[in-house]
Amino acid sequence: MNRTTRQAHDLEYQDFRRCVRRWEMLADFDGAHQDAELAHETRQAGITIRDGIGHLSGNGGSLDSAELKEIWDQFTQAEFRDDLDIATEATSDLPRTAGQRRWDALLKIFRTAAGAPADGKTPEPVLNLIMDVTTFEDVLTRDWNLLPTTDDRLFGQVPMEHRRSETSSGVLVDPQHALRAAIGGWVRRVVIDSAGNVIDYGRRRRLFTGAARDAVMLHSPRCTWSGCDTTSSYCNADHTIDWQHGGPTTTTNGGPLCPRHDRTKNRGYKLRRDPNGTWHTYRPDGTAA
Repeated sequence: MNRTTRQAHDLEYQDFRRCVRRWEMLADFDGAHQDAELAHETRQAGITIRDGIGHLSGNGGSLDSAELKEIWDQFTQAEFRDDLDIATEATSDLPRTAGQRRWDALLKIFRTAAGAPADGKTPEPVLNLIMDVTTFEDVLTRDWNLLPTTDDRLFGQVPMEHRRSETSSGVLVDPQHALRAAIGGWVRRVVIDSAGNVIDYGRRRRLFTGAARDAVMLHSPRCTWSGCDTTSSYCNADHTIDWQHGGPTTTTNGGPLCPRHDRTKNRGYKLRRDPNGTWHTYRPDGTAA
């Protein structure tokens, strides 16, 4: 029994269906991306009122839709808690159906937005996007040209059955769209083992982006590792003091570092920039490299 047949036998229908769609999306980056772009370009929404009854309709890209659903679900959950309080006090059934609570939640979303000040800060909904490192690097290399080649990888290859680009609720997301969302928002490192168990859960952080990334890369025309002549155009924007060791994501705590030395740095090496702007590399024992 091959792996696909075994999964068809072992998984629930919806889980297996999502796996097949996931394989299709990741195996055909270009085709899947065109479909995702088309869904985004043809997005539309509307509300019509006929014979005193309102009708909502709309469609859009998976990432936008997942964000909308997350917000809507949170408001709906608040409506459910209100119903639960009423039912507990009166020891009766819930006063509204699930559909009624969802409609009332949607109305509250619109009313909340209409009542917010024009200059008010828009809250940031939390949407968990899950992407394996192979898919992450493929997008960085193929579509963004931020890594030199697919042969010089930062991490090892991930088997196809463990490849993912989706929300935590299973909504598949085009890898390019997911990466754009990650670069524009918060990122949290989550490490799982071969069985899918979470074994490491890091802090939220932001990647170096836009002008901040440009400023970091201008700190040196080449890799900041002593003796390396790799030009900065082939380097990553690296935290000089690692994030996990308290280093902030600021332009003063970054510099270009090539993928090979980025990996080496994780073995205990440290980089420092002196007041004169000269970069120094130190071995794990503290001696200069």
